[in-house]
Formats: sequence, C-alpha cells, structure tokens
Amino acid sequence: MYGLRELLESIKLPVINIKRPDIDALKANALTYFLIYYSKIVNVVSGKYKSLYENNLIARSVIDHSVYGANYLYSSVIGKKIEPMSSYWISSLVLSKRDKNRFVGEEYTLLESYEFIKSPLDINEGRTNFETSYNEICDAVDSVVLNSQSYVEGLVKMKVGDNYVFRIFDNTNGQFDDFKLPLVPSKAKFLSIEYTHPLMKMGIVFELDKSVYFVGNQILSPTFVKSYLEYQSELYHFDMDYVLKIMDGDINSFELGFDRSVVFTEEGYSIIV
Repeated sequence: MYGLRELLESIKLPVINIKRPDIDALKANALTYFLIYYSKIVNVVSGKYKSLYENNLIARSVIDHSVYGANYLYSSVIGKKIEPMSSYWISSLVLSKRDKNRFVGEEYTLLESYEFIKSPLDINEGRTNFETSYNEICDAVDSVVLNSQSYVEGLVKMKVGDNYVFRIFDNTNGQFDDFKLPLVPSKAKFLSIEYTHPLMKMGIVFELDKSVYFVGNQILSPTFVKSYLEYQSELYHFDMDYVLKIMDGDINSFELGFDRSVVFTEEGYSIIV
C-alpha cells in the first residue's frame, strides 16, 4: 500500500505541472481569437457596410449594438469600464478617501452611478428635461460632498449627443452655476496630457477630443483623473502624488497635481487652485 501511495504522488505532481501552462495557453489563445474577432467587426462596419450603415436606420441600429457588444466584451476581458451606449445620460461620481488606519484596500475609490433621462430635449417651464435633471443632480452631488469629510470631491458628467459636460464639486465651495444649452465651444486645445506617478515606470497618455472642449467644462481634477484611468486599459497607481504633464496649443508646458484642475473659457482655459 505504501508503494502505491508513492506511485500516485509521483504521478500527480507532473500532471499539475503540465496542466497549469495549458490553462494559461488556452486563456491567451481565447483572448487572441477574441481580439481578432473584435478587429474584424470594426473593419466590416467601417468598410463593407458603410453605405448600408449611413442609409438604413435598422441596419445602423443592429451594427451599433453589435459593435458595442464587442466593445463591452473586450472591456470585460481586460478589466476596464465602458460608457453606456446611449447618447444622453448623466453620471454622478464621488471620490472617496479610505481611512487606512481602520480599513484595508485602496486609499482612494470612485463611486459612480448613471441616470438616463426620458425625452431629454423636451422643454418644460423654459428648460429642457436634461437641463433640469442635470442641475438637480449637481445639487445632490454638491450636498453629499459638502457634508462628508470622507468624500474628497464630486464630479457630474453629462453626455449630450456626442458632446460632454463636466462640473466639479469639492467639500469647500457649496455653490454651482446652473447649466443651460446650447454648449459653447472653447478655443482651448491641449496637445498632450501625460499621467505620471513616482511608483510608475511609464506614464499614461490622456487623449481628449473636441467633444470635451466647451466653455465651463471643469476637467483634470482628481475625480476626473481617477475616472479616466478606470476607463482605459493600462495598469496604474493613483493617490495624491500623481502629476499631469501638459502641453497646450501655444506650446506652453505646465503640470497639475492633486490640488489643481482646469476650466475651459471661451478664449482658452484657467487653472483652478
């Protein structure tokens, strides 16, 4: 019997050593095939069915949902967030600081929820439902952050068609300006934005397209930065020691830390301290 036990144990170890690489290989192959499938979907949409997409509403809806589904699966595989497919929504974000003397985990965590507005562009009492809902949510986020020392900052993010609106709320201001459409473009332009941290060997490039550059938009605050990082795929470290290295459209370089952000004006931008 003792000899049988030794024989079984001698067989078991090699099986374990062989099985683990095979599982890793299968995962790698599955991810590779998925990326190939994802690329094919994008190529098909942008190429062969371009005319059908532009001229047929039903086909456009099917293609949009297929591409979004592929994006969603891909994001799930690599562990990043993805925005809703809808063109009209409001996101409430709150950056919370954990007491490291009492709790285990990341020092900063991001709380986020989405609201979808019915008939967003319908007008009631001189305002669209979107404007009214946005101002109400801003008031709620401002109140939550203002009355809790564990909440570092709040951010309300709204998508209007293809464009974005951002408002920042910290636990000191206690006021905000009402939002009204239409959005006014800003002349500001950032040529490059790089997220850096002492514990990271390489920085992460932030890309902002024209959908962000509107008068009054408040961006690059800690909550904005944390949110951006969670919606991209690179590994990162986040705390108050990060530095954003920025070059604007006039080739001026400057840096933003945890205590600074940017607001767009009609002629450019201002730094909020």
